[in-house]
Amino acid sequence: MKPKPLAVLISSIISAPAMADAVDNSPVFNVGEVVVNATRMEQKSDEVSRPITVVDKETIDNIQPQSIAEVLANEPNILIDGGSRPGFQTINIRGLGDNRVLQTVDGVRQDFESGHRASYFLDPIILKSVEVVKGPASTLWGSGALGGVVAQTTIDAADILESDDDVGGLVKSSFNFNNDQLTTTAVVAGRTDSVDWLISGYGRDSNNIEMGNGQPLEDSASEDQGALAKVEWQINEDQSIAFNARHATVEGGVPSNGASHVNGSSVFLIDKDQVNNSLSADYRINTESPLLNAQVMAYWNSVDVDESRVSDGRIDNTEKDTYGLNLNNLSQFDNFTLLYGIDGSHSNFSAERSGADRPTPPDADIDVWGAFAQGVIPLSDKWTVELGARYDYFSTEAKNIGESRSDNELSPSAALIWQTTDSLELTLRHDRAFRAPTAEELYSTGTHFCMGPGMCNTFLPNSDLKAEKAANTELMAKLKINNAWTLKTSIFENRVDDFIEQTVSMNPFPGNTYWENVDKAKLHGFEINALYSQNDINLALGYGQTRGKDLATGDPLNNIPANTWSADLSSSFLNNQLKAGVRVLHAEEQDLSTGDVYDDYTITDLYAAWQPAALKDLTINLTVNNATDEYYRRAWAEIYEAGREVSLAATYKF
Repeated sequence: MKPKPLAVLISSIISAPAMADAVDNSPVFNVGEVVVNATRMEQKSDEVSRPITVVDKETIDNIQPQSIAEVLANEPNILIDGGSRPGFQTINIRGLGDNRVLQTVDGVRQDFESGHRASYFLDPIILKSVEVVKGPASTLWGSGALGGVVAQTTIDAADILESDDDVGGLVKSSFNFNNDQLTTTAVVAGRTDSVDWLISGYGRDSNNIEMGNGQPLEDSASEDQGALAKVEWQINEDQSIAFNARHATVEGGVPSNGASHVNGSSVFLIDKDQVNNSLSADYRINTESPLLNAQVMAYWNSVDVDESRVSDGRIDNTEKDTYGLNLNNLSQFDNFTLLYGIDGSHSNFSAERSGADRPTPPDADIDVWGAFAQGVIPLSDKWTVELGARYDYFSTEAKNIGESRSDNELSPSAALIWQTTDSLELTLRHDRAFRAPTAEELYSTGTHFCMGPGMCNTFLPNSDLKAEKAANTELMAKLKINNAWTLKTSIFENRVDDFIEQTVSMNPFPGNTYWENVDKAKLHGFEINALYSQNDINLALGYGQTRGKDLATGDPLNNIPANTWSADLSSSFLNNQLKAGVRVLHAEEQDLSTGDVYDDYTITDLYAAWQPAALKDLTINLTVNNATDEYYRRAWAEIYEAGREVSLAATYKF
């Protein structure tokens, strides 16, 4: 009987420490320390007890992505949802996407969701890093983290200035030959004895994307602008306060459903004007006392989407404003570490739909308050326990129809960590998570669609919707061999109850549309990551597999990522003036559902970064994504992806 690959892998991991101890353990390559914040406290990535992925600034520059989702396209068990138009792309983690994956920007929740409209607004041009927590994380973040967390961090003054600089900056210009996209970015930063500041602005203008068959993807052009401003004041040795402001606009003619083609009957061409604003104030105090390391953050997020249907001038407007407050503290009691705090937010959601026979979104207020605590307790030199819990209260009121509801959820988590040897760490953890129903799911009214005069299917509100719930059990292993190889693997099973799905009923004719809780589902799978670093050679390998099943019918679930294999090999040349590499992603055929079959495909990317010795302040980045001009679409996508993309960027620091 042929052994299963996973069984062989687990066997080799358990036996590998003996092999590692038998070879020379002298370091051959020093990897820079990676500090993450997606777990709500600064930790070295190697110390995080959750499955986590970190994509740094250098990797982002090598990819030259057009969206946040494209930053993560090569990561195991992560799928880009929303088609190939960058402005509509979202992230699916282990079969859960859209608002079942929580996103944050600089520690601030982002939770806009309305129909087929965009929900990721940050342009990757101002990114410093992206961190992904895979699996439920409501113990830390509350509602929405059924599938995981995507934490985005923007650049700050320390990323621009050298240690002895008072003022500096950069100018970056890039051109993508696929869609004639020109992107220009300017950043100026400075510091005094107690204040760091940064101002950045960018503009991006593109034509239609060209697919692998040489044809344009209609209605994929856009024009984007944005600005970022940051000021951090070190009040004294213990205290600091930082102010962040972001502004972004997106304009262009796009389909009303960005994941589809315009068809003139259910998907229309619209002129869109989208504006996103965000302000935050972040106060921190870190005293000599191990009991006080606190953060207080207040924030405001605003999304305003104006849409005009090209065929008849019909105008729609959708707005959401969120005001929030986060307070947390990290205390150290001898060897016991405790993170605890409270979060709260208030949101106003409103929408106007012109024209007859239209959906009527609610004029709603949403309030969420939560309290959480997480402790790390060493039991011995080799055993550690991590325990956490969060209580959330949420309420929603639809003022236009006079309905309201409230509920609460408890999200516990537990992990047992065993440091078996200096080389091998095993972690068994269990996490609960939830997603509260949105105002649109609870209270939408009006017309969904019509089949003739007086024959219109209408929305019915359902204020009795339960929150979606997830229970994930996971076994993780981390192995280091000879300071050159690092292997990480996870085996998981996530059971999700009370899925919220839209139901269109035609009985009695013309019927109704409403959201309801449906039966349980099970998602399970595994992923493997291997990293090799020695001298000037870096190699990253990955494999991911997810399966999903409706436990009531036994049918496979939709929106499950295809099995993927990935590899990234790079090296430095010319005394580190030049770094070049190749990335390969192979997605297997996705035929596990009762619907369409999605063909397999292989994508090869080439990249190089050159910093000439004679012009040390100049960096040239060349990226060739989809070098073979593959004509492909991802699993569950209706439209095909971009063909060969040749992008050239020049960055000059001053």
